[in-house]
Amino acid sequence: MIPPGAPHPGLCANCRHQRWTSNRRGSSFLLCGKSAEDARFPNYPPLPVRDCAGYAPWPRPDPTDPTG
Repeated sequence: MIPPGAPHPGLCANCRHQRWTSNRRGSSFLLCGKSAEDARFPNYPPLPVRDCAGYAPWPRPDPTDPTG
């Protein structure tokens, strides 16, 4: 979920590697988890991200799956 007032993150909006963090002053930042394993990816990419070699979307839920 995109925090209120945060810029739209582009591809990161539904990437499994992203995580929103915030500071004590209430500012929100998008942390790229891929940066922990690969130095080519910045910790905090400039938003919106339009192209990314590490983009991995979350799988969409199967509406026919009774478990959810």
